[in-house]
Amino acid sequence: MSDKVRIGFVGAGYMGQKAHLDNYVTLPDCEVVALAEGRAETARLVAARYGIPNVYPDHRAMLEAEDLDAVVAIMYYGLHHSVVPDILRAGKHLLTEKPMCVCAETGREMAGLARKQGVIYYVGYMKRSAPATQAALATLQTWRQSGEFGEMTYLRAAMPPGDWVYSIEGPVSAGDAPPPYEGQDMEAMPQWMDEKIGGIYNAFVNYYIHQVNLIRYLLGEDYHVRYADPAGAALMAVSESGIPVSLEMKGYGLQNGWEETYRVLLRQAKIDLSIPSPMARQRSGELEIFRGKEHQSVEQPLLRPQWAFLEQARHFVACVKGEARPRVEPEEAVKDLEVAEEYAKLLAEA
Repeated sequence: MSDKVRIGFVGAGYMGQKAHLDNYVTLPDCEVVALAEGRAETARLVAARYGIPNVYPDHRAMLEAEDLDAVVAIMYYGLHHSVVPDILRAGKHLLTEKPMCVCAETGREMAGLARKQGVIYYVGYMKRSAPATQAALATLQTWRQSGEFGEMTYLRAAMPPGDWVYSIEGPVSAGDAPPPYEGQDMEAMPQWMDEKIGGIYNAFVNYYIHQVNLIRYLLGEDYHVRYADPAGAALMAVSESGIPVSLEMKGYGLQNGWEETYRVLLRQAKIDLSIPSPMARQRSGELEIFRGKEHQSVEQPLLRPQWAFLEQARHFVACVKGEARPRVEPEEAVKDLEVAEEYAKLLAEA
């Protein structure tokens, strides 16, 4: 590998440009050398905007022509099943957005393929890369090792719908429609789901799979859903060691901000974590740490203002260079889909 990681991009839509290309083109240790985008005129404009030398109509043409170290493929997750295997079989390290795909069964197949090919498949749960999340995790790991404040007793996550765009400027687009090509069919919902449950499941994995994933990150262990509110307000779960978990999802009409919070309780300590809107740049999140016992204290660390998407891009490049390990392995992304299917099955039984 040369000094710079050679990256090919698949997809130049809203998230492809604003959450990913905007960041990768600024990193000194990588270069975006190719773009696969079916909208020919939009692809030309995007390539000119970001200084990408080579443009292809689809990912197959790009993989055949280019000498790449890694691929960043940003598209609707229902298309992952028809694109991701091609990239993995080509032996390229890969980052996609969350969720990994539609069905857990498909995810297991793709995770196995990544292992077989010996390549990184990094699923883009960028909230793990937020400075506040990393600081919270470091504190929890220290507490687990020392046992000073006792075991974890409860984890509460809450995120009513809000303004995830945060007035960020729009992407480059010529307004042209992408042509269809072979192998681009949408992955179907799990066979057991009817239309109603399939619609609920689709919305859940598109919006709340981030929280499903971050809950496990903070717990440090797997968990399973035990109750799903039929009105979609909340779910309750229990971790493998018996820690109760709640995820509150009900909105209340105010969507001019972003309120995503996590409260982790130990016997004699507490962490309150607040995650910023996904597209709010230069926002690190907020963290409050309460320590109990004889000498009670509250700490609010001053965190470097940094966008989680940029931190994730840096980390993926470091992983490709062999300098780090992914913060999310593909097998864990499969577990997120399993949790989502547990939630949907409980709703179907209600």
